[in-house]
Amino acid sequence: MARGLPVIKHAEQICDTYVVTKQRRRPFPQQARCHAEEPLEMVIGDLCGPMMSATPGGRRYFLLMVDDASRFMWVAPLPTKDAAADAMKLIKAKAEESGHALKVLRTDNGGEFTVTEFADYCAEKGVRRHLSAPHSPQQNGVVKRHNQTVVTTARALLKQRRMPAKYWRETVMTAVHLLNRSPTKSLLGMTPYEAWHGRAPSVSHLKVFGCVAYIKDLSHLRKLDDRGKSGVFIGYAEGAKAYRILDPATQRVKVSRDVVFDEGRS
Repeated sequence: MARGLPVIKHAEQICDTYVVTKQRRRPFPQQARCHAEEPLEMVIGDLCGPMMSATPGGRRYFLLMVDDASRFMWVAPLPTKDAAADAMKLIKAKAEESGHALKVLRTDNGGEFTVTEFADYCAEKGVRRHLSAPHSPQQNGVVKRHNQTVVTTARALLKQRRMPAKYWRETVMTAVHLLNRSPTKSLLGMTPYEAWHGRAPSVSHLKVFGCVAYIKDLSHLRKLDDRGKSGVFIGYAEGAKAYRILDPATQRVKVSRDVVFDEGRS
């Protein structure tokens, strides 16, 4: 394309001016080099927050943990960042009820994940720690993508039902409940629930979020008092076959299995 250029005999020599003025980040691989094959072989955690509004209980963050093999998720709302370590201990104990033991925990370098006490706990329990490089969230791409999906779903639920932002906890918990029972491109022909529990999930209990729900009143009633109260369905109870119903009058959430739903009203 041009004549008269000098011959460069040391092409491998580094030009410090070029590096300093034009250095770029090294590319990340399109796919992870390896994926876990067994449940709890690797669990990836990430913290999201602070949210724009605190929940009525004072939560501003949530911890999301994803099993790399099954893509099953656990979530824990938190008041502060430093509560993440204790939340991970509780999730670990709950997950290991499956009979598997947590082998590797991958997180970023956030202070909530690198405190000495939690590092000692992991060493004591035989859990290896994998920490992503600073300013490299791509290395935790699995949980970052799940985090984004959870937040997007929660935001859609809030907007669809015109609920105040302070109820983000309810929508985040509901989003995780639904996504664990939904197909994903990461798994062929099964949901995360089936990959984790070994059986297909039942979805007959799912209801329209934000619909009108009538809850059985179990207080001491007189003969002619109403036996039910209307409320708003805002989620599924954790660890119980029950629903979470918001009482608009008191702004309190009640948990009950005795609920009649009017899914056509909101």
